[in-house]
Amino acid sequence: MEEWLKKYNLRNYDLDICEKISNVRRPLVLIRGKSISPDQVKQLIIGEEPLFGDYPESEKCWFDPRSMRGVLKNVFYRPGYNWLSTWAYSDGTIGGNLIHLGKYPELDEFIPMYGDLSERYPFLDMVISYTFFNESCCGWCNQIEPEKEWKELIEKYPAIAEEKSGFCSCRDCEPYLEKIYYYNRNFSDLEDDFKRLYYNSWDLEHVRSDVGDFVGITIWIHDGRTEVLFGKEAGLKFNQYDALYCAPEYAFMFGSSLYRYGKTCIYDKKFVEDCFAYMGKPKSLCDEYVKQGFLSPFHEKEIVVTKDWVIDKYRAFISAEDGR
Repeated sequence: MEEWLKKYNLRNYDLDICEKISNVRRPLVLIRGKSISPDQVKQLIIGEEPLFGDYPESEKCWFDPRSMRGVLKNVFYRPGYNWLSTWAYSDGTIGGNLIHLGKYPELDEFIPMYGDLSERYPFLDMVISYTFFNESCCGWCNQIEPEKEWKELIEKYPAIAEEKSGFCSCRDCEPYLEKIYYYNRNFSDLEDDFKRLYYNSWDLEHVRSDVGDFVGITIWIHDGRTEVLFGKEAGLKFNQYDALYCAPEYAFMFGSSLYRYGKTCIYDKKFVEDCFAYMGKPKSLCDEYVKQGFLSPFHEKEIVVTKDWVIDKYRAFISAEDGR
């Protein structure tokens, strides 16, 4: 522990909080950070995405490392798991509402994974905050007193009366319960209506405005160094970065529900080819890796999701109608 305290600058180490986090099956992990440049994105992707690694034949086993996921999570569609979730985007945006991939995480599992990024990429300025929520914070809120205030909500929104137990009742969600109900039963693809996808996934993707109160540990990466914060200090640091680097207009891109194979993506074929070229390797490796099954085939009409694209959609389909 002494070595850890020095290497990762653990401040106010709290064993009780560590045990509480380790008792959460798959914690909700929130990442917020300052945007980086396109070249820095390539450096990060090439350095951390196993697809771009060099693996001698002698090191291969029954699976190829290039088909695996790294600290950036699912940045490419791959055979077997065509869903995406990450915290680094092609336009340099940094942020993610992720789920810890393992179960019941111990401190030594995730601190080095993120903490060592500061030395490799001193340009990163971000926080990785582990919450006490299991996967999602919205479906299990109890901010509204069930017997008293649900009666008022049902009178206001009759459509939700028959299934009140299926929807979050926190105060952030209360104004949108009727839409959440409607779009959960009238779902269509992204190309038909951005608004439908937005509200259909609300119960999984929405992050409560008071989520900082439920942050237990924050890994703070800045100026080429790492600090690990616990308890109240961890929550305050998350709130600081959340205020700076997240807004309702584009927060939807930080989850996984916006991404649909063949429709939207985080990195397209051109980006992968450019990364190989940046490394001094042939762009044709992209097609070769598709043939080998390390990547799913790319679709020419897939939209690359960026902050500006999400903001435009939000303003057209969400804020224009709701007056936000």
